[in-house]
Amino acid sequence: MNLVIPTALRKHCDGRKQIELTASTVGDALEGIAKDYPELHAALIGPDGDVASHINLFVNDQNVRDLSGLQTVAGERDELLIVSALAGG
Repeated sequence: MNLVIPTALRKHCDGRKQIELTASTVGDALEGIAKDYPELHAALIGPDGDVASHINLFVNDQNVRDLSGLQTVAGERDELLIVSALAGG
């Protein structure tokens, strides 16, 4: 699958815009980046081991929170998009 990295998080993965991953679920994909990009992994996963509350992950156009969370199945042709919440005033 293709993991698309938003600009704000690229500092955690050597400026890469995308990372190709081989995994069968979203959780496996995120575990796969933990070795090479531990800071990116830490930014995506909350202290409870689930997707951080300020992060939304989409498999193609569907939010994994509306599917099976980290157990959401994703194939090699799928796109995993990271969307981080913005705050401001």
